[in-house]
Amino acid sequence: MPETSASLKKEKLYRIRTEQMPMAQVKSIVFRYIMTYYNRRRIYTANPGGLPPAAYRQAARGLAA
Repeated sequence: MPETSASLKKEKLYRIRTEQMPMAQVKSIVFRYIMTYYNRRRIYTANPGGLPPAAYRQAARGLAA
């Protein structure tokens, strides 16, 4: 998960002032980033076709069936 961590920091956390937010709010931002953007929309170069992780898993399940 090192790539996720680096992407999360560069694309989200370094752009907002998290040091002034409650921990629950920061956790919510991280969760939404991973579950909505990173897993569902972001182009992922390690997967064939550049599919996001969620789309790649769904396509792989379709091929296995």
